[in-house]
Amino acid sequence: MENIGGRIKYYREQLGLSQLELSQKSDVSQASIARIETGKQLNLKRNTIKKLADGLGISLSELMEFPSFVKEEKAPYNVTRMVPVVKPKNIENIKNFKSLHIKTGRHEPSFSSDKNAFYLLITSELIGEPIIDLEDLILIEPSESIREKDMVFYLSSKKMGIGIIHYYPESFIIQPLGQNLLPLLFKKAEKKHLIKIFRISEIKKKK
Repeated sequence: MENIGGRIKYYREQLGLSQLELSQKSDVSQASIARIETGKQLNLKRNTIKKLADGLGISLSELMEFPSFVKEEKAPYNVTRMVPVVKPKNIENIKNFKSLHIKTGRHEPSFSSDKNAFYLLITSELIGEPIIDLEDLILIEPSESIREKDMVFYLSSKKMGIGIIHYYPESFIIQPLGQNLLPLLFKKAEKKHLIKIFRISEIKKKK
């Protein structure tokens, strides 16, 4: 049941529902929903999860798995193009993401309108279970703006990874995916010098 509360909160906020509204739709108390979303209520009954899924208007299987497509905006035209697939080792020291658009040996179709977009291949150092698996592809669009609670790819001189971003008045925090990983705290003034952050617009599951 790990991260089930986060998935409930994700879907609830995507639908614009308050905890009270979800309570009314699911017949699960608002207090219980609050405890579930904050991870304070463990050992959830299947019936409770099913009620919440019904209240959110999704299937039980959808609720148990994090959404594989996190991009809210849709491409203005229903046209695919091929974008490169890049391995993490190829971008560790990159300064200009445009230079990634070289012959990589592999391309995948995408609806992205960002001419610098690319898929990053998930390898062992980027695993973020249970959301992302080995050999999944994440679509990175360097031109996309980053908002509160977006899933992001971060890259510094010392590390790279995937996490969820949270903004504060003078700083921001990235909570890496995966178990036992500590949050990364940065002052906003340090962002350009210490770390590069890019919004993950899509997760393409391996076939």
